[in-house]
Amino acid sequence: MAVISTPNASAVKIKFDHGTDLNGDRVIKTKTYSSVKSGASNENIMAVVNAIAGLQEHTLSGTNRVDNTSLSE
Repeated sequence: MAVISTPNASAVKIKFDHGTDLNGDRVIKTKTYSSVKSGASNENIMAVVNAIAGLQEHTLSGTNRVDNTSLSE
């Protein structure tokens, strides 16, 4: 039986460097933006991430795109 893959909305996780804690350990905080169109290009997503990062007090540490797909038969 064939499996049908249907893309759902994606999410973007943006990580910001908040410096170190009292023990000297790095503190990274993550902000998640959901309901990103599955057809959005990586370039467009990074352009938005860079715009958001430019408005933040803390430094951008990393970005993850999380794609979600429904499977059916």
